[in-house]
Amino acid sequence: MIRKLSRVFTLLLLVGCIGFAAPAWGAEKPFSTPGGISYEMKEITVQYAAEFTAYPLSTAKTSVSKSVYEAVYNSEAKPLQVLYGAVKLTSLTGYTFTEEFIRVSDSTHFARGLSNGGSWIYNANNQVRGQDTEFVTGKKLEGSSVVKDYSDGWKMIRFSRSWDDYGNPMKLGISFKWDLKGTADPFFQKLTETEYQIDLSSLRHTGGIQAVQR
Repeated sequence: MIRKLSRVFTLLLLVGCIGFAAPAWGAEKPFSTPGGISYEMKEITVQYAAEFTAYPLSTAKTSVSKSVYEAVYNSEAKPLQVLYGAVKLTSLTGYTFTEEFIRVSDSTHFARGLSNGGSWIYNANNQVRGQDTEFVTGKKLEGSSVVKDYSDGWKMIRFSRSWDDYGNPMKLGISFKWDLKGTADPFFQKLTETEYQIDLSSLRHTGGIQAVQR
């Protein structure tokens, strides 16, 4: 089991390194939402996709009253189903690059986005012992295009993974941030009040562009 988890962790790390390169976008055209931009792609191919479960780890002070949540989301933090992976995108000009994607769902509500950068995590000896990848919900796949539209505020999903001196996984987690701008979203605000830890034993491979766009 340890060997299997190490292989899975290594794959998640290698996929994560892809997002550190800044893509050169293709042709642009106006999107229907004010401030939005759509980048049409000639081809979109899923390179890797996996689903796993993330469980609530801790809950911070509630910033929205329970009565607000009850209409769409109960007051207890739920486990999340996470879809994570990478897609190869080919622009109309023929330039090819790769983006990471993520989707989190509690079976009723969901949030999804594409990667928007990342950073390494260092230990006290300045050695790399982890990696963060940041995703934003205002950047996502819609049909055959990558759409950037931040009119609902800056909603960020952070996927963190850390390892020990021997490369063995120590912790994989997901956290959320939002600047609270845009349309009210009790589900996402609830996510910002809780940290989640990923259960690697729940991992299962999946694929297909439908899974990424749903």
